[in-house]
Amino acid sequence: MITGSILFVIGMILFPLPVPFGLPVMVVGMLMMLKASNKVKRHLIRLSDKNQHTRKVWNKLKVYRRSQKSAKAIRNK
Repeated sequence: MITGSILFVIGMILFPLPVPFGLPVMVVGMLMMLKASNKVKRHLIRLSDKNQHTRKVWNKLKVYRRSQKSAKAIRNK
């Protein structure tokens, strides 16, 4: 988790610079933190639930995944 936090902070420092390394470093750091800590996962879920736009996006993704699962089930029969 410490490594992920350090990478995330480095990504935040690199983000405003003209080199395109800030965002990928932040994403890798966030993924490492999400893998390592349930507390970070819960915090991220709470933040996404508070925002209406992200809730709409997650609902659309759920519908899309369900339609893919049903399509696979139909193909497998």
